[in-house]
Amino acid sequence: MKSWASKLYNLWELTRSSLFYVPVIISLMFIGGILLVFRLELSYTEYVEKLDFLYAGSTEDAKTILQTILSALITMTTLVISITMVVLSLSASQLGPRLIKTFMSSRRTQIYIGVFFGSIALTLTLLILLHDQSTFEQPPRLTISCSFLLTFINLFVLLGYVNHVARSGIADTIIERVTQELEHSLARLTSNAKDRPQPSSAPSIPEELAQQKRDIYSACSGYIQNIQYPALLDLAAKHDLLINLECRAGDYLFSGQKIGTIFPKNHAHADTELNVVGCIDIGSNKTGAQDLEYSIRHLAEIGLRALSPGINDNFTAITVLDKLSAVLSKALDKDLPQHIYHDEQDKLRLIGKSATKTDIVHSALSQIRDAGKTKPDILFHLIELIGKISAPLKSQEAKQVLAQQVAFIKQHIRDNFHNKEEETYLLNALEKYSI
Repeated sequence: MKSWASKLYNLWELTRSSLFYVPVIISLMFIGGILLVFRLELSYTEYVEKLDFLYAGSTEDAKTILQTILSALITMTTLVISITMVVLSLSASQLGPRLIKTFMSSRRTQIYIGVFFGSIALTLTLLILLHDQSTFEQPPRLTISCSFLLTFINLFVLLGYVNHVARSGIADTIIERVTQELEHSLARLTSNAKDRPQPSSAPSIPEELAQQKRDIYSACSGYIQNIQYPALLDLAAKHDLLINLECRAGDYLFSGQKIGTIFPKNHAHADTELNVVGCIDIGSNKTGAQDLEYSIRHLAEIGLRALSPGINDNFTAITVLDKLSAVLSKALDKDLPQHIYHDEQDKLRLIGKSATKTDIVHSALSQIRDAGKTKPDILFHLIELIGKISAPLKSQEAKQVLAQQVAFIKQHIRDNFHNKEEETYLLNALEKYSI
């Protein structure tokens, strides 16, 4: 059951950033809605005739107006798509092409576009209904009036969409959105350190099995999007195996690459190897289904691009560091997922490769630190970030990896600011935070 849950979540990660599904669903809802209103009007014509404020023209006039509205809605939707493409192009050039997914996965963006396409579908459906005048004795006043009202509402929807797109193009808005995704991933993939203590190191392969192994290899190339650990555990228990994986979500595999080992060899057959490989979902793109560093890399990429010579936007990089400080303060005192599984008899069955706190800190800080090594304000914010995070930390592993970052910062200070005023300023900051 859990295996299917992880697979479905990975599928959700792949589809939620598409601009196709939500607009199609909304368009179908609009078509169904106008057909329902039309059907109700035919059934309760005597009640509709009492509403004096509804459309009172002829069917031919309604057709003419609806044709004009349809043309205007198509023009409006074309404008919306053009605006969207411009924003995506600017975001790709300034903040990184991988962040296009963040904009496209915004539910508000998908709903706005869905309303425009749904309005076109509704108007076109109504024109088809009006084409066959034999189905009613007089124009469907309520149905036509609903179409006119929706067109009027679309004017304000367009205004709202332009405002939404303008705000979405601001770096701070995208940074906040990526940060929220990262916090959601941390909450989903990690657990509190107080609740479930983790082993200090991965278990070793028993000596009696070490010489009886069968290597398994990737059948195709691509990024690992999801590993079905429960299915692998069931497979290992069923065939009395120990499976050791040397890859994790987010890794890139090429065809024929070794991905793990099965013990003992005499229990592992060719079909068993195929079943193990089949439990590893591989695709052309990375997803955040199991990859803890997925959103961290996106956030770090914004800061890295902001520090590039072509953009040179230190303020955006500082904003990224502020967000990373909040995320790291939560992540480094939590247990990271350890993919080590035992069967019901407490026998070791599966050893998976796991992300470490060293990996997280490296993904979050190393590239930004290196890109900003000649910028005093960036180094100062890094010192401030590390100092504030380190003070309450209980994890020794996290403290050690942050100490490594401090050592690199001190080296940058010596190399770039020796005997300069900035050196004293930065060294005083290090002394202030006692790091």
